[in-house]
Amino acid sequence: MDWEALRMAEEFFFTRKPEAVETVRMFLHGVLERWPETEIVTQKSQVGVRCPRPFCALWVPGKRIRGKASPGAALSLFLPRPLETERLIMAVEPYPGRFTNHLLLSSPEEVDEELFLWTAEAKRFRCGGLGRK
Repeated sequence: MDWEALRMAEEFFFTRKPEAVETVRMFLHGVLERWPETEIVTQKSQVGVRCPRPFCALWVPGKRIRGKASPGAALSLFLPRPLETERLIMAVEPYPGRFTNHLLLSSPEEVDEELFLWTAEAKRFRCGGLGRK
């Protein structure tokens, strides 16, 4: 596990949104447990998750999203389809057949098996191979 990459990602969220650190930590640990070959890259505006191509990204939302307070982190999953879930904030199609699905992660309880199933789908879509579910 790349502890330095995790530390940098946590620092990014800790300084900008400390209440999101536990949720972000749970998500990133879950990703690395399922797919140890995954690379976490902390950038200026987001924490990218790739293997070798990006398949999701965490970012710090503003104080409000769609008129609601946003206490946590936001997760973008790159999928071949828009998700049909109440968790979805917005789905955009930047390229034909490629959707960026934006989800709000407000609490550690939202880092569940359903979220990892979508993440596995994003990884297969962007990086190929079957990977672990």
